[in-house]
Parts: sequence; structure tokens; C-alpha cells
Amino acid sequence: MQLTPLVSRSVENWQRFMYHYALGLVPQTAYRFRNGAKVKIGRGVDHVPIIEIFLRQDYGKIRDGSVVLDLGANIGVFAIYAASTARNVRVFAYEPMTDFFSLMKENIVINDFESYVSCFNLAVAGDVNDRQLFASGNGILFPTLIAPQGTDESVQKRVSCTTLANILDSNDLEMIDLLKMDTEGAEYEILSATPPAYLKRIREIRMEYHNLDQERNVSQLKRFLSSQDFEITHEQANSPTNGNLWARR
Repeated sequence: MQLTPLVSRSVENWQRFMYHYALGLVPQTAYRFRNGAKVKIGRGVDHVPIIEIFLRQDYGKIRDGSVVLDLGANIGVFAIYAASTARNVRVFAYEPMTDFFSLMKENIVINDFESYVSCFNLAVAGDVNDRQLFASGNGILFPTLIAPQGTDESVQKRVSCTTLANILDSNDLEMIDLLKMDTEGAEYEILSATPPAYLKRIREIRMEYHNLDQERNVSQLKRFLSSQDFEITHEQANSPTNGNLWARR
């Protein structure tokens, strides 16, 4: 898929976007999209979620009035996409990395989306125990709770964790219209640790999956979701190690 036509359709000053993306640079001001949304980035690699979410629409379109959970919210690109492309949405966005969380809150403010998006500086995991977040190093582009293989030279940060069940309870969410997940491999423990009664409160899941090993891969995810009465509606491999998976009740 050619990038330039996608950028030119979605970004106001698309030449500026392409220039900074090509050189891995960070512009001093936010990118502005043709629908009026604005996104400020902090790293060159932050162009990637913009491409995935706004341009390629890897997570699809959002229905008006949806209640959305955004796990692995990063700098808030998906939350802004949801709030700017659908009416009367409610987004609960979870991001453990403090720097990303701060930039996400800034992005929410510059879009005047405070009444639509609630931000939480927490990792989502299989339990509520504090964990080490592998923040950088060893080819890590986005922080992960999953220990990297091989020699560990990564920078680690201690983070507080919550669970999917706790999120639903603490926010008094009887039903979730869309669960978006990009949790860098933690999707397996998050879903398997969630009691079936809570999974029944989720209408649809759209995630980026990560093939980790023989027991944690897209085939295992599909079997698990099918066992919980979800129907797989979309699957696309982006590389041998990751891709997109959608499932709906």
C-alpha cells in the first residue's frame, strides 16, 4: 500500500508529514488532520501509530455512541482517532509509560477531548502486581511487559498494573462496544486471566497480535476467542511476528 496517497488524503500539510517521517524527525508542532484532529509526537517512531490508525485504519471505523477501551494507548493516537471520527464516543485509555502518558494527555487537551477520553497511567496485565516494563533496548520500539529474549540490555521501569476485569468494575462499565488492544504481547495474559463473565461484557475486540512462541500466537488467540463465543471477523498478518485480529460476538 503506497503511503503518499494515504497521507495526502488525511493530513493537511502532508508534505511536512512525509519529510519528517522519512528522516525520523519530530516536528515542533502537532500534525493536523483534515477532519480537524491534531496529534503531537515525541519520537520519530510515533509516525507508525498514526500510519496504522489514521491512514491505514488497521482498527477500522468507530460507531457513533461507542464505549471504547484503549489498552496500550501510547501517545493517544487511537483515542483521538475514535473521538474525532465518531460522535458521542467514550474512551478509556490505558498507557503505562509515563512519558507517553503525559503526551497522550497533552494531545487530548489540544483536541478539547477531555469530556470524551479518560486517561490512566497503568499497565494492563494478568494481575494487579507491579511489574517491570521493558522500555527500550534490544530492538524494543514500544514498551512491553514481556521480557526480551537473549541478552537483557533493556531499560526497565517499575509500573503499576491493573486487569481487564478491574477496569470494567472501577469504571462501572456494564458493556464495552469495542476493546482495542496493542499491548506488545501481553494480550495473552490479559485475556486468559479475564473471567468469562467479564468477557461477555465485550461486544467486539480489535487487536494487534504478537506471535511470541508456540503457545502464544495468533492460532492460540483464535482458539481462545472462539471458545468464548467470539467470531473471528478479520485477520491480517503484517509480518511473521505480528498482525491484526478482530473478533465479534
